[in-house]
Amino acid sequence: MLTLPDHLPVLALSKSENGVEAGQIGKLLDLLEAAGIFVSQIDELNSATPAQDVITHLTHADLLLVSEAPTGSVPTLLCSPTRSSDSRTRSGSFVCRSSADLHCCVADIKRWLDQCESAVPLAGAVLIGGKSSRMGRPKHLLEHAGGETWLQRSLTTLSPFVGELFISGAGKIPPVLRSTARVDDLPGVQGPLAGIGALMRRRPFSSWLVLACDLPNLGAPAISWLLNQRIGRYRAIIATNPATGRSEPLLAWYDYRCAPLIDKMIVSGKRKISELCTFELTAQPLIPEELVDCWRNVNYPEELDSRGSSGP
Repeated sequence: MLTLPDHLPVLALSKSENGVEAGQIGKLLDLLEAAGIFVSQIDELNSATPAQDVITHLTHADLLLVSEAPTGSVPTLLCSPTRSSDSRTRSGSFVCRSSADLHCCVADIKRWLDQCESAVPLAGAVLIGGKSSRMGRPKHLLEHAGGETWLQRSLTTLSPFVGELFISGAGKIPPVLRSTARVDDLPGVQGPLAGIGALMRRRPFSSWLVLACDLPNLGAPAISWLLNQRIGRYRAIIATNPATGRSEPLLAWYDYRCAPLIDKMIVSGKRKISELCTFELTAQPLIPEELVDCWRNVNYPEELDSRGSSGP
């Protein structure tokens, strides 16, 4: 049986015997579009449908409408005219059987979409897969003044904001972190895309808060600010650094619905995750000046202070 997470915005049309509801569905779609809700439609959803196909349809759409789906697999949109033999509307369905139902149905769907959005699990990961060739030693094992590694501090800072924590990439880690889940980079893929692509495949229905291991000045206010930018229909939040004018994809948020775009970048041989900024549903807010230092990465030994640390 096909099972999809409850937070996926997928609705199945109730089966009709006479097709008279076609005009009703058209009116509903017009009202949804007027309300800023973009709908994608497919004919069938079955047990053989890959989950990635469902996500692909949702990359640009806010709602996926399916003409035929296994009973109970997703909520139902009831548009067929009421018959005397009909049972009472069951839980998990939306009623739009007459013109009088249209506006109430749109309002109900909008509330449900908000609930779906707020229910998306948020996972977090620190990328350690870089070669650290300019530093000459693994940057994630560099230590703050108190002896805590950069990796440890990053995970500790990230932890309150996410439901799951991961270390992304290969490399030695402190014994205290051996119980933290790890995800190997995608083979044959270079750069951060190897890690981010692997994370998306590990948890395909989760959104991700991803950061590099070499941000020693990272603080909770920066993460709070970044997550607060998740408004509207955005599929990724990649902030812009006002000091450099450059995008900052290695302390960023990635929604599960941008996974097909990342896969396409990997297949086409792209190496820079920042190219996702060309996607119209990627937000690029300007980092507040008081938080810019949280995005400052360290690459060279001379950037470290005498204690071997660049951060607090």
